[in-house]
Amino acid sequence: MVDLRDYVGGETAGGQARAFRVSEEGYVEHPMVRERAVEGRRYQLEMAEGALKANTLLVLPTALGKTVIAELVIAEVLRRYPGCRVMFLAPTKPLALQHRESLLRHLKLGREEVAVVTGEVRGREGIWLDRRVRVVLGTPQAVWNDMSNGLVALEEFALLVLDECHRSKARYAYTRIASEYVRRCPWPLILALTASPGSTKESVTEVVRNLWIERIEWRTEDDEDVRPYIPGVKVGWVRVQLTPEYERVRDVIRKAIERRVEALRSAGLIGAEVEVNRKVLLSLMERLKAEAEAGARGPRMRFLQVISQVLSLFHALELVESQHVRTLLSYLESLKGSELRSHVSIVRSEDFAELLRAAESCTADHPKVTALVSAVRAHLAERPQDRVLVFANVRVTAEVLAERLRSEGIDAALFVGKAEGKGGPRMTQEEQMRVLRDFREGRTRVLVATSIGEEGLDVPECGLVVFYEPIPSGIRHVQRRGRTGRRMPGKVLILVTEGTVEEYYFREGYRRARRMASILEEVSREVREVLVPRSGPMPTPGEPWPWRRPESSVLAPETVHAAGARGDEERTDLGSEAFRSAKELRRAVERTRKDVYLALLKSGRRGMTLTEVMESVDEDPDVVRRAAFRLVRERKVARVNGRFVTRSSLRASSESGALVKVEVEKVGPGYAVVLVNDRFRARLDADLYYGPRELVKKGRRFLAKARILKQDGRTVIVVHDVVQVLE
Repeated sequence: MVDLRDYVGGETAGGQARAFRVSEEGYVEHPMVRERAVEGRRYQLEMAEGALKANTLLVLPTALGKTVIAELVIAEVLRRYPGCRVMFLAPTKPLALQHRESLLRHLKLGREEVAVVTGEVRGREGIWLDRRVRVVLGTPQAVWNDMSNGLVALEEFALLVLDECHRSKARYAYTRIASEYVRRCPWPLILALTASPGSTKESVTEVVRNLWIERIEWRTEDDEDVRPYIPGVKVGWVRVQLTPEYERVRDVIRKAIERRVEALRSAGLIGAEVEVNRKVLLSLMERLKAEAEAGARGPRMRFLQVISQVLSLFHALELVESQHVRTLLSYLESLKGSELRSHVSIVRSEDFAELLRAAESCTADHPKVTALVSAVRAHLAERPQDRVLVFANVRVTAEVLAERLRSEGIDAALFVGKAEGKGGPRMTQEEQMRVLRDFREGRTRVLVATSIGEEGLDVPECGLVVFYEPIPSGIRHVQRRGRTGRRMPGKVLILVTEGTVEEYYFREGYRRARRMASILEEVSREVREVLVPRSGPMPTPGEPWPWRRPESSVLAPETVHAAGARGDEERTDLGSEAFRSAKELRRAVERTRKDVYLALLKSGRRGMTLTEVMESVDEDPDVVRRAAFRLVRERKVARVNGRFVTRSSLRASSESGALVKVEVEKVGPGYAVVLVNDRFRARLDADLYYGPRELVKKGRRFLAKARILKQDGRTVIVVHDVVQVLE
């Protein structure tokens, strides 16, 4: 039993008051926590107290209560700073709704105090303005859109919680939201939650950097204060061999690959001794693309299409080895419907027709399907009240598995995402919630899920979890294994096809998962030196949150953007002849804001007076004034001695390092080729550009704070700030 006496007393060994107490019965006591609602666990209480000190990455195995820790932090923040708000983001709507119900169940909050913002919610502006709402839950893209439209006053939020934060790569909305929050909130606090932030030091460091993390809190299943809550999990595996029918299909694919690889070798693009795999092909493709962007022409460029064909065939090979022939056929059909030149050419080839015939003539199940049905049937015969969770990477395969289980008299349901544009079955969020409810309440015994079932959804503990394929990603290995054995001994079964890449994936998944703790320890030592800038002043516990909008400035949703503002200089009558409605005025301000910002960029560090801004932008002066002050509110522009100056210009004048001149020469999907300082060319990727999108057009020129990098032999530019637009 874990000792909780210091929490029962409410003081540390040094006599300091604890943020949380534990009752004699073992439940958390706190002014914002409902009675007997949260079990007192030392590791949760300690991690919550740590998260209150600085921006924290919290890493905890699945089903050990990351959400409960977040709820404890939310409770204490709301208690400390009356009038503040909390934002809690989750990657999907079902997960956001689940968090809302959990908050209402555990904390002393009314339903009107906890709102959900997703892309399907209409009238979201009213939620951000409703002073009754203390906690806003949402999906990242919907919240980012509202932030971009000026609906969110980030300075009102004393805490930002990011669930499943391992998603925070460069282009994901979490990254942009966290950066804006740190920039605009005078005293930000971030809590990022995950079962695994990554399986390499680089991936963990990326999450830490993107989310402005200052400290890492983690526990593993081997920690003493966690171990009592984990009865233990038996991990086993079943190895199968491909049947002759599947081997025939595989042989056709291998021959098609060999023919194309031989062409690459004959052209001198790949050495005779080099073992060809995806990594080798992708590296070669990047090299040829860089040559093409630098102006290279000639027969070598046509091999880009050949490389794409080989990569497609590698994918087909993996499908027949690890999935099901029906999954392979679905993929081949998608190639037939594709307009990509590499796909069109492969479909027209003779070996594609041969492959299609071989796949269509294969009517047998993959041997792993037989093994799966046998394992599930045996488990339910022994423990008929158990739940079983089956994971498959590909939704077509998941559909096949659910069908086969049902055909054997096993009550199985399919659980997949709604992802438009992907092949295979899809489900609406309402269907997802219904399937989960049936599984949770025992009406369905077996759930066959794709990756959507891995992240945070409240799936009940399962006596058996089956991986249809090994998982190369350490993240998914940890998350999937976490669905079993939390309150009762469970079993994990992994299906592996012998003599295929799955054997490598199986070993790699284990290796990455084992390395997690050592990686976190290493990154944690480096993070201790990080300090997030806070403009302050530090808020005082017990006193109202200093940056909450005053009552007088919060207007009805239909007039907020029209009237405006946060200061007398922005308020005007709504009776302008040019704009008959608040909605029209709001749209005009949004449209004009970009023109004002570009005008200020052209003025550089000198900036412009309000009169100069209104004279330089061809729009109603009242609209221009509102747009200028909105940019100030968004902290993109500052007022210095009565002049409006972009913050990028101010940063450039205060930081060391030279500016570079950038001229856009070519724009492609997700990138541009630019001329730097009239001397050399570089590639500018969309996720490495932090400036107005309007400037990424052929012929535009500007000064920028930037870094020049070499990646795989290619020159890359990272634009941190656009300082001035050049005519």
